[in-house]
Amino acid sequence: MADFGNGSYAYLQPDGGWGLSNSGLVTSDGEALLIDTMFDYAHTRAMLDSFKRANDAKIRTLFNTHHNGDHCYGNALVEGAEIIATEGAKTAMTHETPDGLAKLMTVAGHMG
Repeated sequence: MADFGNGSYAYLQPDGGWGLSNSGLVTSDGEALLIDTMFDYAHTRAMLDSFKRANDAKIRTLFNTHHNGDHCYGNALVEGAEIIATEGAKTAMTHETPDGLAKLMTVAGHMG
């Protein structure tokens, strides 16, 4: 995790595996804006823990830059936050089918 000062942080997925993710956190007055989550819950938990150790501001808003899984699949772990995204991203995020996600998981191990 990188601390840029003035309550601004960046988190880069450390393992370099597939679905390489990155996130940002901007804090002010005890509240935070989170920019993107990770590809899965394990990486999202690690990111949230890292940000919490640096600054325990309450994440009130989550902004998804786009719909790709490495930017939004961990959203469910940011409880109580308002999620903001473009209409196009919102539409794409809500059209992932369970079958499509299951197929993705079957090839995940082959992707590194």
